[in-house]
Amino acid sequence: MTLKQSLTRWLAMLGLLLALMACASTPRLVPHAFNFEGWNDGWAKQADLLEYAYGDAYAPVRDKSRDGSGIGYSWGVNGPMPVGDFLYVKWRLKATGEVLEDNVDLRHRLPRDMTDHELTFVIEGRQLYVYIVTPQPVTSKDKAPLLRTWLSRYNRAYEIYPTLSPR
Repeated sequence: MTLKQSLTRWLAMLGLLLALMACASTPRLVPHAFNFEGWNDGWAKQADLLEYAYGDAYAPVRDKSRDGSGIGYSWGVNGPMPVGDFLYVKWRLKATGEVLEDNVDLRHRLPRDMTDHELTFVIEGRQLYVYIVTPQPVTSKDKAPLLRTWLSRYNRAYEIYPTLSPR
């Protein structure tokens, strides 16, 4: 084998290796939703949301109060995005001024396929609750109790934090 052939093969292998590494480092996009609704879920009167982050790979699912006054009570993103490994939420109780935060590891709590599912959270005093809302609508035959999130009225949902409810 000539030097030119060896160099050509080596460059081709290097190119293949770099292409594989680029594919592995790019987050996989899955069509799903992240949202929260403090007014409909009832926590807007009790707490100010100061910060949230659903994973760290997609900017529209993160926000932080710049002046400590809060960032609002509702937000939603729906479409192809990376599935987050964690959910971080920081809030202040209006009655006491106490600032609380929770960082939930989602790696073993989310369904294997998040396609068309929603991740949402509810603040109830000092406790954060996290829910998965499935694409299956609630029917008149369903006996499941309503959860803290208003979305459970319309679609099957289950709690994934602080408890991991059966699906």
